[in-house]
Amino acid sequence: MARKPKKKGGARYKRVVLSLPKRLYYVLNGIAMGDERKLNRLIKGILEDKLMESTVAELELYLGRGEEEEEEEGEAQEQA
Repeated sequence: MARKPKKKGGARYKRVVLSLPKRLYYVLNGIAMGDERKLNRLIKGILEDKLMESTVAELELYLGRGEEEEEEEGEAQEQA
């Protein structure tokens, strides 16, 4: 009888590092009452809810906005 292949080890989820504006961080941290676990759970919940409601086209618009902002920043730096 054939043996089952081993499952790959490691974390089930990928770790993502997120940069937030200070004001937004302080608001979310206040809601989580300073508890890092609650803060992470809150951010995860917000992202999951937003992703469930969004279409692929809407998410692609976010990529377009990021590229436009980078181009505008580059042009502003060149002019300075």
